[in-house]
Amino acid sequence: MSKDDLDTITGALVTLNQVFLKQEKANFIVRQATLADVDSLMEMIEYWAKQGQNLPRKRNDIIRGIQTFAVCVKDEQVVGCACLYVYDSGLAEIRSLGVSPVIQRQGQGRAIVNYLLKRASKMFIQRVFVLTRSPEFFSKVGFQKTVIEALPEKILKDCENCPKRAECDEVAYIYNMKDHQ
Repeated sequence: MSKDDLDTITGALVTLNQVFLKQEKANFIVRQATLADVDSLMEMIEYWAKQGQNLPRKRNDIIRGIQTFAVCVKDEQVVGCACLYVYDSGLAEIRSLGVSPVIQRQGQGRAIVNYLLKRASKMFIQRVFVLTRSPEFFSKVGFQKTVIEALPEKILKDCENCPKRAECDEVAYIYNMKDHQ
């Protein structure tokens, strides 16, 4: 490598460093979703469903379940969402988690999950689970690996009719509230 090549690489690294230093801190809020957020929720859920990360949701299901959704908002734009689905047994599932691919890895996903865990705690829910293809993320936010068979409510609701049931590629993780109080 020549000195000119090294100088070019060094210059590029200095420029990148300056760009990163100038980036403002992620300023976003997580709040309860409203009917005004439905179009943004549909876009986010459809995007991640096409990526194979989430199940698709029908618009009328999102509207009927709007009170179960939380959204992450930055500069008045929805940049993330998730849903807290409560089962009859008091077990809950975090579903439809997605963050805009343009601004990922700035804490939005963690903030949404924490918001929903606080909501679950206020409802006296003892266990919250996820089925995911991103196990490292959920491990970092306090979830423990489990087996899908430990979640009969989920199997009855969704897994029985899932086309991937025989070769499920999702990993089950659970968050026990009592372990984090």
